[in-house]
Amino acid sequence: MLSLFGKKKELEPVTPKQRYPCPFYGFHMAMGMFMDQSGNQCALITKSYSPCKMKISNQTPNWNECQFIGEKNRKALETITDYFIIFPDEFFPKGAKSWKGMAFKDWQNYIMKQETSPK
Repeated sequence: MLSLFGKKKELEPVTPKQRYPCPFYGFHMAMGMFMDQSGNQCALITKSYSPCKMKISNQTPNWNECQFIGEKNRKALETITDYFIIFPDEFFPKGAKSWKGMAFKDWQNYIMKQETSPK
């Protein structure tokens, strides 16, 4: 018997873009939403603009290796990501004047599967 609940469709960007394997890199947070800045910014610093500490140290930004966050904060962040909305440029629908963004958890799953990163 076929299931009515098939596999979840993989997210496909409208305009592919190379990213580092960190869901917070290149974004800033405003009112619980992550806005794409397409540059060296860490969304985890919310009081002001802050570049990625790994990038400044000539390391490749990588969520799994970020020591700035720490294990305790990492676990806390992972429990609340279901509530955040993110607006990555590569998923903005073509021809749309606006969009409602996507769930941060979906973005996190997508970006952590990426094998390419900017040079």
